[in-house]
Amino acid sequence: MIALVCPQVMASPGGPNAVRTSSFVLVGSHKLTLASVGKNKYPLEKVPFLCPLEGHIYLKMQCQVGSSRVEERGFLTMFEDVSGFGAWHRRWCVLSGYCISYWTYPDDEKRKNPMGRINLANCTSRRVEPVNREFCARPNTLELITVRPQRDDDRETLVSQCHNTMCVTKNWLSADTKDERNLWMQKLNQILVDLRMWQPD
Repeated sequence: MIALVCPQVMASPGGPNAVRTSSFVLVGSHKLTLASVGKNKYPLEKVPFLCPLEGHIYLKMQCQVGSSRVEERGFLTMFEDVSGFGAWHRRWCVLSGYCISYWTYPDDEKRKNPMGRINLANCTSRRVEPVNREFCARPNTLELITVRPQRDDDRETLVSQCHNTMCVTKNWLSADTKDERNLWMQKLNQILVDLRMWQPD
């Protein structure tokens, strides 16, 4: 909520150094919502008649997503391209801060940089769901699609395709059980809801 107030100028009976209560009064307000992001002109409401303020206020506003509280850790088996052949590799995965980071072993998390990351802010999947069995027969596998600007060293693989300066990656992650897969999907989808709520574009 934006609220604008103006003081009523009055002479103090106790002199200029006397302490007195505030004489500010409300002369206009506007309620800010997520729909306000991207605009720079906001109408003022409840502006008194003959008020010197105009009927709008101009300001720039940006919206940023804070850190997510959704976290998960566990082994997932990832589909990767190895010299043109598809291969499944078991990775220790950590979901934190809108990213899935992964290592070979759990102890590596504290000692090494991750082997890679999947940035969920780049996810274009409407929802994270089980992969279509026509394309992947491995059980308990989920799919999420990410898109990012193409880099000079990018090349097309079994999991990545480049189109018009963008690189599209198909991420297949397989859990050990159906319950674990459903837990990962639940938490990933919660993060996607949070991201899209605060980034309506």
